[in-house]
Amino acid sequence: RNHPTPGRRYKALKRTAYLPNNSEGKQVYKLLKRAFDNKLIFTIGASRTTGKEDVLTWNDIHHKTSVDGGPTKFGYPDSTYMNRVREELAAKGII
Repeated sequence: RNHPTPGRRYKALKRTAYLPNNSEGKQVYKLLKRAFDNKLIFTIGASRTTGKEDVLTWNDIHHKTSVDGGPTKFGYPDSTYMNRVREELAAKGII
């Protein structure tokens, strides 16, 4: 349902994301898990990092893929991330 090219196969992805090991991080993990279970984490589109078209990519819910480097490197510290990811999840109906 809602697939841009039904029946087409795509390469598998391996993605690692990081959250703080505290109560807020655990709450956000549960929300992200619900989003994943509802097929909201990934989509088919253009990769923002490689520029390739028609590939599996993040679906407008940001993930921290590095433990350091700050926001420009998709890492921590990022004082706005936890609020921002909750807003992104809420926009997709995950609250």
